Amino acid sequence: MGNGGYILLVSTKTKELTGTLKMNGSVRSLAFSDDGKQLLSSGGDGQVYVWDLRTMKCLYKGVDEGSTCGTSLCSSPNGALFASGTDRGIVNIYKKAEFLGGKRKPIKTVDNLTSEIDFLKFNHDGQILAIISRMNKDSVKLVHVPSLTVFSNWPPPNKQMNYPRCLDFSPGSGFMAMGNASGKVLLYKLNHYMNA
Repeated sequence: MGNGGYILLVSTKTKELTGTLKMNGSVRSLAFSDDGKQLLSSGGDGQVYVWDLRTMKCLYKGVDEGSTCGTSLCSSPNGALFASGTDRGIVNIYKKAEFLGGKRKPIKTVDNLTSEIDFLKFNHDGQILAIISRMNKDSVKLVHVPSLTVFSNWPPPNKQMNYPRCLDFSPGSGFMAMGNASGKVLLYKLNHYMNA
């Protein structure tokens, strides 16, 4: 990410600049689609941009509902959904096709956290969305995407997670690892998934 709304695209093979995209506001977050053909970006203007990386053109730009500053983005593995986090602790989940079609209403707004959303991650089949805010202790929420509900049993009671920093799921979502500010990685077993 560059200054002044510029997004610099660099080849992973040659490490050379391959292109530049320009947003109207500052760039705060990026998310590639799983097929690598599109890029989502958001930032200081409260808008979400959808870029076609083959043509280097903006396909669509729309206001992220209730956002004044986008801080994190994540695309689901199948590309059907994306989530956008804000500096106010709000996460909106959108159907990408509807957003591109001009319907800017999220299918779900998650407002369970009160501080800036720093990290979003869908698991391998897109059934779980993890949300992290680094500013407060134990600020991790998991959303069951098919029912669009926040898991009430997460975080686990009487478990100190400290200040979360990052999170990822194993390839089959049998495990979830979370790094925190004290330098520890906490590993959780997700019993719903049989394969690691």
